[in-house]
Amino acid sequence: MECSRLDGATDRTRSVPCLETHESAGRARQPIGHTRRARSGTPGRRAMTDRPTRVSEATPNLTGMSAVDAYGAVAPHRAAFLPPTPPVRVPQLRVPAPIRHGWARARTVGAVTTGALCTLVAISFDSGFRTPDGAPAHWLDVVAFLVGLTLAGLLVLRRRFPVYLCLAASAAAIVLPLDSFAALLTLTWVIATASTRTAWLCGAAAATATGAALWKDSARPPQDMVLAGKDQVTGVISYASAAGFWTVAILCLATFVGAGLVRRWRNVAAAAVADKEAQVVTTHQLRDRMSRQEERELIAREVHDTVAHHISLISLQASALEVDRGAGGPEVRAAAQQMRSSAQHAIAEMRGLLTTLRTGTEDDPLPGATLEDLAGLLDNLRRHGRWVTSSVYVTDAQTAAPTLTRAVFRIVQESVTNALKHAPGQPIEVDVRASRQAGVTIRVVNPVRPGPAIAAPGTGSGILGMRERAERLGGRFDARVDGGWHVVTAYLPWVPHP
Repeated sequence: MECSRLDGATDRTRSVPCLETHESAGRARQPIGHTRRARSGTPGRRAMTDRPTRVSEATPNLTGMSAVDAYGAVAPHRAAFLPPTPPVRVPQLRVPAPIRHGWARARTVGAVTTGALCTLVAISFDSGFRTPDGAPAHWLDVVAFLVGLTLAGLLVLRRRFPVYLCLAASAAAIVLPLDSFAALLTLTWVIATASTRTAWLCGAAAATATGAALWKDSARPPQDMVLAGKDQVTGVISYASAAGFWTVAILCLATFVGAGLVRRWRNVAAAAVADKEAQVVTTHQLRDRMSRQEERELIAREVHDTVAHHISLISLQASALEVDRGAGGPEVRAAAQQMRSSAQHAIAEMRGLLTTLRTGTEDDPLPGATLEDLAGLLDNLRRHGRWVTSSVYVTDAQTAAPTLTRAVFRIVQESVTNALKHAPGQPIEVDVRASRQAGVTIRVVNPVRPGPAIAAPGTGSGILGMRERAERLGGRFDARVDGGWHVVTAYLPWVPHP
């Protein structure tokens, strides 16, 4: 069989759950009243002096835990410094969507209908003034009628183009014998949405149009005025005075300007509430991120002080055994050399893990093992007398994402390690097939050996970690015993390189 090589990135995250458990257990042994000095170099934190730990800090509080805390990395004293608070939304009275949409359509229909009726009223009174009985309509009234109906129909777009509609309706009311209803209605949306300068400009135009429409009505004979009435008994025509026309103009402007200001204030209040909610969410995210980063730094420090120290001792002892001529034959020295090489490789991988924990860049590829090292892993097992049969077929390797290559390598590595641990001396079959169209399929098979397995240390979370890697990429994982064979299968969808 042959193995193909594939470049990729690496991963160093499988030791984190075990380390989190160790750290949690270590903190649980701290007595109440234990003092601790905070590091002044921690980003986002202020240097703090020694202070006694409160009882509430020594006891984990589930309500003050972040998302990482809930999965094992309990940091009660961190939660006391930066307690994550859930986003608080200001309760608002929300009208159901069907009612809101129906009311909006009704208002639009009412605006268009009112605009058309006002146009008909204005044209009918002006036509009686310009055209004698029985004569054809004046051309100016025809033009005004068409323009008025067009403006009434365009009121559907008053929310999108309020400025243009307001200026156009104001100009039409000044030049043609039309009323200023369309200009005043669109003015409310201009005041609610436009800048202050634009609102003043459109307000001046609408006020001029209103004054022009009322002036033209007051210039007609009393019998052709809109603001006039005839007594059916005496036949006397009563019409508004100059003060009455001024009162009507002021009331119209005040009504529509007031409606626009109310709408504008509502928009400002809604924007303020939305901004406050966004700030609360951002603050919550920053608190959670800072808490996560502090936990990362704490884990990295403990790993460096404990695990790295013991691995370094193993490397030194293996080196001493390798150079000791009286310790044994060539086989012992070769085993010592392999032990030293493995310890040095573990230290290099741990150094990359600690760098990632301190920087907090979860998505950055870690240095070390790639799919290219998969062939080396299997060849190394063969050189040390392991019975491994491998078949690896990979196409479009250069387009695979680092997250995919890391997951494939780690699943194969952990599956082979479990086979060596629980079925020593038994043959292992490894089959990996990867392509852009079909995704990645992994199959590791070994016969189940009766009797005790090799007493090798471990966390007991290898299968769980492999399943998490596969599911994180949207794939599947399964490990079972089938007819005397231990079968590990995994499928990962193809993830292209970003």
